[in-house]
Amino acid sequence: MHFSRLASHATRGVWRAGFAALFMAPASLMAQENPAGIVLQSGFDHIGAEVHSLEIGGRKIHYIDEGETDWRPVVFIGGLGTSLAAFQLTEFARTSREALGLRMISVERNGFGESEFDPDRGYAGYTEDVLAVLEDLGVDEFAIVAISGGGAFAAHIAAEVPDRVLSLHAAAAVSWTLPTRDEIDCTMSLEEWNEANEQWTHNPKSWWGVPGSPVLVIPGWQTAAYADATRAFYLGGQLGDPSALSREFTQRCDENAVVDPSQITAPVFLYWGDEDTSVPMSVMEQWQDALPEIRQARVYEGAGHTVQYEFWVQILADIAGYDDHTVVCIDGDTRLVPSADAGDLPRDLCAWH
Repeated sequence: MHFSRLASHATRGVWRAGFAALFMAPASLMAQENPAGIVLQSGFDHIGAEVHSLEIGGRKIHYIDEGETDWRPVVFIGGLGTSLAAFQLTEFARTSREALGLRMISVERNGFGESEFDPDRGYAGYTEDVLAVLEDLGVDEFAIVAISGGGAFAAHIAAEVPDRVLSLHAAAAVSWTLPTRDEIDCTMSLEEWNEANEQWTHNPKSWWGVPGSPVLVIPGWQTAAYADATRAFYLGGQLGDPSALSREFTQRCDENAVVDPSQITAPVFLYWGDEDTSVPMSVMEQWQDALPEIRQARVYEGAGHTVQYEFWVQILADIAGYDDHTVVCIDGDTRLVPSADAGDLPRDLCAWH
């Protein structure tokens, strides 16, 4: 066929296809209004906390810092074997956190995520890292919130700088560094712990999977949890090396692992589920025995080891200084009401109910 005729046929084919597509297009693809009236964003939407780094003595410390500089600073410490990204699992309530004026700072622990592993660093080393970040940020006084395995580190920080800690909030948190703790098995070496923990670090989904938990109703929560496990065990080139996780167990047997509880003078808040089988109610009692001046001990009926997420907004309210109020759901609106008026109203975010 002659080239011009071929081009002519092709042009007519394109025109016909385009014409047909115009009349066959679904309504959703048709312009609904004058585009000049559509207001598009000028800035970026939030898709996750920015990771910052600070170099001290040739070693990099990685951290996140979310919130305005004039808000109340809060050191967030995630559970056993988690990276700094574990904080993201609480951001389903970001709107409430910002309304309460809370600035969250999370410092990555030894060997997880992008942090190099040093087998000699323990609780004191992490305390040094946190205080170094706070100094760099110009933060003097701060609150602490610790989840599960993070409780061991929180006790050390609170005891090291008692005059700077506004409050300590422990949610289903281990008592490994308190004198009231259960007896610790110190017979296993780091290598033996590695053999036991390899099943978790080589299969991150098994570490962060929470089948049947109420938190699975939060859109994207489980996916974000798997991402944290991947960051913790692989991002820095660990290739599933369990050493960092194992060190979180062996440092319980280090000299000076147990703190002097008399040095923890900040108000302490405890949050527990009465059906928690990972860190049972008996551990909450160990906190109470070690630190008799507990400001609040909130126990939630029917909750398990994800109690911190199910009642996260209450924890935020307590951190912000509204511990005499209870977060409740009233006619579809989440509200803070005086605790004496809370009665049997559904607790925490209305989304749960």
